[in-house]
Amino acid sequence: MRRYAVPAAAIAALYALNRFVLIPHTAGMLHRMLAWHFADFLAGGLMVCVLGALLAAAGLPAPARVLPVSAFLLACGLFWEYVTPLYLPRSVSDPWDVLAVWLGGMGMLLCRRRRRSRR
Repeated sequence: MRRYAVPAAAIAALYALNRFVLIPHTAGMLHRMLAWHFADFLAGGLMVCVLGALLAAAGLPAPARVLPVSAFLLACGLFWEYVTPLYLPRSVSDPWDVLAVWLGGMGMLLCRRRRRSRR
């Protein structure tokens, strides 16, 4: 479970950097990309970390194949983008965010695979 602490902390640091440093100091298209999609990209990576940590706590192996992780990320992204706006008034649906979540999760899966192959 501790092996997920470093990537999760890195994601939290990148989110804070994005939220408090990059977004306030950018404008135009770059601002929109950082403000909207980069946070969702980071969330996808964090979702894979949380899933792995929860499964490790339960004594189960983390999913390492693309299809199960993709299904998990798709379910999370669709919930986040289409169910959350039903109960959170400031939330809006954006299908591009589902792609950003998936890309972030796939990036984390790729990093985990590369780290595992080095060991």
